[in-house]
Amino acid sequence: MNDKTPDQTAGVDLSDELLVAPVAYILLDSNFILIGANQKAADAGLHVGDKLTDCLEEDTKSSFLQLIEASGKGVFEGSYNNKGLFEFHLSQPADTARTQLWVFDLSELRLIQSQLQQLKKPERKFLHQISNLVSSTIGYVELVELMLEENTVLNGERLAAIKRYQSEIGAGLRQSENIIQHEKSGVMPYSDNLGSSTQHVLVVHPDPTRVELLAELLQSQLYKVTTFSDAEAATKFARLNGESLNLAILCGSNQLADYLLEVNTSLRVLICTNEKSNFESSRIYTITDTPLDMNELLSKVQEIRSSAGSL
Repeated sequence: MNDKTPDQTAGVDLSDELLVAPVAYILLDSNFILIGANQKAADAGLHVGDKLTDCLEEDTKSSFLQLIEASGKGVFEGSYNNKGLFEFHLSQPADTARTQLWVFDLSELRLIQSQLQQLKKPERKFLHQISNLVSSTIGYVELVELMLEENTVLNGERLAAIKRYQSEIGAGLRQSENIIQHEKSGVMPYSDNLGSSTQHVLVVHPDPTRVELLAELLQSQLYKVTTFSDAEAATKFARLNGESLNLAILCGSNQLADYLLEVNTSLRVLICTNEKSNFESSRIYTITDTPLDMNELLSKVQEIRSSAGSL
């Protein structure tokens, strides 16, 4: 691998649009050396001076070379310098020997997908509840069958016992059905204590994918969710509807957080940030933004709810 230049986004001049693009962009010469990289690429560890084929695993390098040999465009996945998981979109301009690639970091997306899949699996508590109810119900069924097989007159205490057992059987079956329907509705762990259709959560994050994931997660907990990718639009909404909010989840926006706390004196704010921050207000909580851990998020929301008393 070649030594990196002092400025790891240096190299050939890229257009302003490419330099500030929200997706990593790299440009290779005929020897597959990075001669151009925007800031997003540098942040992901793809630096000018790297030789792409030296940084890819064998399978990934093979996929890349096959696309190059075909002189076309295509997509391949793999890690870069054994870090992260990336999706590379390759194309070759017709009038140059250079190769350009858009690079998408899949690491966080895959982590979130895995967490969502785990959250949607039947939890141990659910299985334990169903097992106990089924065992108890079967026990009452066997008692009723035993008493009916005795061929005696059913009156007095014996009839009262049959009716009581039958009542327990019906209650157990109804409770089992309710638990199963609750699970099938998609409500995930912590649902017994968190969700309430009367609670209103504001989500503000510049990444539309993150906004969608958070909205899906919170709605599965039966929260009413309002989302924005633009802080200014969220501020306008809060100006008119701030009092209706119970919780706000933001992406490192101190100014918006301060405003929300001002318009709603009981509001709690959860800020997703990768920076170490010291907030003066006891109503502000923080969580790591990248990568976002869904289990940690749910635990933090539960913690906030407990401290607020009414969330």
